[in-house]
Amino acid sequence: MNLQCAPFFRRLVWPFACPDDGIRCGIQSRNVEFRKFEAGPEDDGRRADRVIRRLLPDERLSSVYGALRKGFIRINDKRIKPETHVASGDVLSVADFLLAQKDAAPAESSGKNVLPYEIIFKNEHFLVINKPYDISVQQAGAGRLSLAETVAAYYRSAGKSGAASLSFTPGPLHRLDRKTTGILFFSWSLEGAQWFSRQMAAHGLEKKYLALVQGILSSAEEWEDFIEKEDDSRPSFHTVRIVQSGGKCAHTEAEPVSSGTYNGRPVTLVKFTISTGRMHQIRAQAAFRGFPLLGDTAYGGAAIHEKQDFFLHAYEVRIPGNTLGLPRALEAPLPVFFNNMLNKTLINPENSSII
Repeated sequence: MNLQCAPFFRRLVWPFACPDDGIRCGIQSRNVEFRKFEAGPEDDGRRADRVIRRLLPDERLSSVYGALRKGFIRINDKRIKPETHVASGDVLSVADFLLAQKDAAPAESSGKNVLPYEIIFKNEHFLVINKPYDISVQQAGAGRLSLAETVAAYYRSAGKSGAASLSFTPGPLHRLDRKTTGILFFSWSLEGAQWFSRQMAAHGLEKKYLALVQGILSSAEEWEDFIEKEDDSRPSFHTVRIVQSGGKCAHTEAEPVSSGTYNGRPVTLVKFTISTGRMHQIRAQAAFRGFPLLGDTAYGGAAIHEKQDFFLHAYEVRIPGNTLGLPRALEAPLPVFFNNMLNKTLINPENSSII
């Protein structure tokens, strides 16, 4: 639902008895503030009650039905039934008091249409950010919001300036590990999500990473392995291993950029290009060939005492021609701590043409 949101007022004079269905009481013969939302293409043909449940996720279905009966939720200024089908361009009007509890939720309490991450690209189909270090994409620990939750809240608040639909929830379109930084795509429309999924299945997107590895990689190499999850009972963290057969195919190209030292240990800045997106693909394949990421103790790297446990950054995605407004390539600048680490290892990032 297109959140072209502008509050307006309508006088309600119907008798209103306090129900037991969860709708707040005490509203009778007084000015009630309404908010209106314009239905977008992705809402077209959906039942009104299902669209409304997206807007009022904490209300019971009986509460929604009660609000519909009493005229506190309308379409095109007319009372509707739950089974009414929404059409693109319809205007949904919702009494403000029904939205008060939702607006008070912590994820949206600021009321500001601001995302606390660097936005690399945004249009009606995609949001692309430069993911920070040590933030989970989909699942976060107690008391912490994941990127998916934060972006979903931003999408809902951005409705005041053009979010696509209440029937659509944005989400990450690919994975980045919690401690990996860089380019991360989120869907901003169903059409965008479907296009991206097709490109992933066809290996149409070329993803490039920079990583600091132990040892000296002297020439470009191409790696193709089978990967499977380790048998690990830990619920919060899993590693993968290289197997002879039976796993998922992982293809990676490794190209040395520059070399240096860290505490007397030789290190190489490597550009990795992947066409598959397996869990821990770069970390596992690099370690298997004797070049674990510096600091990546889960895969045999030596422990370090820096601002990041290891340094792996998704710096570029190359994109095929499309009609959804995406450029042919997107790049994410290196984080400050990654640049600082390169200086410590005597690898000057300014001397590299790819950073």
